[in-house]
Amino acid sequence: MKRSFFCKPKRMTIPLWLALLLMLPIVHAGEQATRAVLMVRELVDKGEVAPGTTLKLMVKQGNIASFLGQDFELKAQWERLTGTVLDVGIMPQLASHEFIRSSKEVDITIARNREYPDLVKQGLITDLTPLTQRFGFTLSEDTASGYILPRLQAYFDDRIYAIPADGDMALLYLRQDLLQDEANRKRFHERYGEALKAPETWADYLRLVAFFNRPDSGFYGALEPREPLTAWMYWMPRYASQAYPNQYLFDEQMHPLIASPAGVRATENFVRTVPFSPPDILGMGKDYSYTLPFFLNGKGFATIITLAGAKLFNLDTSAVKGKFKVVPMPGNRVDGRLIRRSTLIYGNNIVIPRQSRQPLLAFLYAMWVTDPDVSVDSVGVKAGFADPFRYNHLGNARINAVYTTEALAVMRNGLTDVVPAGTGLPGDDEYIAALNQNLWRAAKGELTAATAMANTAQEWERITDRYGREKQMHYWRQSHQLYPHGREE
Repeated sequence: MKRSFFCKPKRMTIPLWLALLLMLPIVHAGEQATRAVLMVRELVDKGEVAPGTTLKLMVKQGNIASFLGQDFELKAQWERLTGTVLDVGIMPQLASHEFIRSSKEVDITIARNREYPDLVKQGLITDLTPLTQRFGFTLSEDTASGYILPRLQAYFDDRIYAIPADGDMALLYLRQDLLQDEANRKRFHERYGEALKAPETWADYLRLVAFFNRPDSGFYGALEPREPLTAWMYWMPRYASQAYPNQYLFDEQMHPLIASPAGVRATENFVRTVPFSPPDILGMGKDYSYTLPFFLNGKGFATIITLAGAKLFNLDTSAVKGKFKVVPMPGNRVDGRLIRRSTLIYGNNIVIPRQSRQPLLAFLYAMWVTDPDVSVDSVGVKAGFADPFRYNHLGNARINAVYTTEALAVMRNGLTDVVPAGTGLPGDDEYIAALNQNLWRAAKGELTAATAMANTAQEWERITDRYGREKQMHYWRQSHQLYPHGREE
């Protein structure tokens, strides 16, 4: 079946040599990739890009294999098809803001979903909307092979600032073998009078992690990071599921709602996992690089991470291969409805710095590498952590073998439960830093949940006033529209 991922440009002249190029075999490439290659060759033909031009790409260690491909096959294919050179380097495993600001020779890089508002307002990344129009591309949402969540991953203020390249929705991982163990099932039923099963609510989840916690044996119930840089990622699903259709961060006048009983309940649940966690869970820098090895080595019952967890836990070297289960994030019961919510907790999508020396070439590379067929070779590498971000990935046999069919099905079924990353506002770094710090202090026992949320709300009010309440209301209305609309169980 012929696929179309672009709208036809108003005018394109194809010389004879370019027409002949169409007849050459392009391995694992669809129409989007083919068009991107043709556009590069046309830019070379017109003198807008010099033959042999080097494109400087900087990505994180966990993503580099996804951009280079297995045995560098994607790099080699791009260079063979376009006559340009791809120079790939490694950037720090942190937020992209300061890196993009200080790196003057980077043509194309990656940024997390929640970073766009600040990157845009500080003039650090390029508005890609004119380039999509010039070259005739769209970010298709077609459910056969389009981008999965482009509105949450590519846009800010109704403009395109990123090309989706990583689907980082939060999922819950459990030890299925322990849930099925007859001795565990009997003991759980005797204690609680209920069947042992995956949690529906966050209260169910707390009961499970307490039940399976065995610190004397080096086995822990909960493996969620509780350090101060990523706390919001694990708090947000608890908070957003507190009301129907969603528990929002602000009201219409941009006054925070997080100090409400809903915010306090979410924070209390967040804090209550600490006694069932490894001893250094509150340490600085103890993010997923600290928690995942526990689960991978069979030393924990539950963890929360993106779909990359399934790829890691499914490796032949994993102690939990064939023993883990991927399930939807727990939720809360609201007026008889079970409301589940997740969010995009990382998401390394492609952006073009404003100082890029080759923005046209960088954009066309982004469209090429995220083509439905080319991106299968990107997502399908075992060493990379770029998660599925197009619908055709979810049904691809190679990707199913790497991630497991079960995990991909849980991801697809939960797409309608995903809330936007962060606040969606300029100043997001400041809003989230305040939330993270107060969550961390609550987890350490320095603040009550109520005080932590009250302190955060006060800081959020000051941040809003500093950025301009009317302006922030405009951006909040846009973010508000991206929340799920009423799905329940």
